[in-house]
Amino acid sequence: MAAAIVLLFVLSTWNTAQQPLPSCVKPALPCPATVQVTQEDAALAVSAGLPIGLLPVVLTFSVVARLSLGLVGLLIFWRKSDDWMAMLVSAALMTVLLEGSQGVPAGLAPVVSVIFGIGTALFLPMPAIFPNGRFQPSWVRWPLLLIATPFVILSMFFVDAPFYGTATAVVTLLWIIISLYAMPYRYFKVSTPIERQQTKWVLLGISVTFVTAIFYTTLVALYPASQPSPTRLILQLINAPLYAVGYGFFAFAMLRAMLRYRLWDIEIIIRRTLQYTLLTGLLALIYFGSVLLLQSVFTTITGQKSVISIVVSTLLMAAFFAPLRQRVQAFIDRRFYRQKYNAQQILAQFAQTARDEVALETLRGELVNVVQKTMQPEQITVWLRDS
Repeated sequence: MAAAIVLLFVLSTWNTAQQPLPSCVKPALPCPATVQVTQEDAALAVSAGLPIGLLPVVLTFSVVARLSLGLVGLLIFWRKSDDWMAMLVSAALMTVLLEGSQGVPAGLAPVVSVIFGIGTALFLPMPAIFPNGRFQPSWVRWPLLLIATPFVILSMFFVDAPFYGTATAVVTLLWIIISLYAMPYRYFKVSTPIERQQTKWVLLGISVTFVTAIFYTTLVALYPASQPSPTRLILQLINAPLYAVGYGFFAFAMLRAMLRYRLWDIEIIIRRTLQYTLLTGLLALIYFGSVLLLQSVFTTITGQKSVISIVVSTLLMAAFFAPLRQRVQAFIDRRFYRQKYNAQQILAQFAQTARDEVALETLRGELVNVVQKTMQPEQITVWLRDS
């Protein structure tokens, strides 16, 4: 499913950029509701003096917005494919890549409709079940099911119908109302302290997408593509960056929950990815830089290139690997994992104190100080057994 989504995303994006814009003013066929930019919109943008074409602007923001969530979905899929809740989130995020797809060949349009319908069905219950997979409150599953059914049907079979935008706007608003009740209920009534820390960023990200959804559905309902106007053009230019910011913030919120609060224990894979990506880049820079420098020196001295430069560069890279890896790891920990880095430093200092300190009262004070800084408990009690 992920492979099909990525392939269809690339294909639809390429075709959208290459194909001529449709005309939605008295067209021979009903204008699809998913069309964001028409010939008339582009003409209005040119007459208004927009320095860049309207389609490249809208398409760029759309690609950035969808890619941000798609990449997070791939990351979750890669790390936690054995967790059904993580897989549900991953599939829902990946499906966003096909949101508003245009330019898909007619033979593949049913495939896009089915996959997008599946992703829609997976995403709609998210505010009521994230992160443990249980509906809270339990009764909310039934209204969500009643809302999800027409939403999925609209997404799969009637996406090109003229009434799609209005009908989707109504169903979306109903979903938002129920979600705005379910999310605070889960947070304050059901979630454990750990789940609260995990969910607050993710649910904040979902809340930001509410703003995007409300703005877009209002734009589609009140200013359809068949009625071009300067107001529609202005709202399009507002919607494009708002769409990217809303979805990008949702992706950031997911990563924040993973990095800071170990959502699905995915933190370590992100940390290692950051470390080894930076390490690989630095080693490549050292290797190729030294090869070019030594080749230049040998060419100047002997008049010809020598394989010695490659051998020396390889030895340099091997010698730099261990110390460079340690420095990169320390830099990543200081920059992105400050609390973890500080805790490690405090524990290392305490280990040194424990080796050198002989006064029991001083050692007890150091122990309490370490626990306060690393664990931050509400209360500390030290009990010493009589010898």
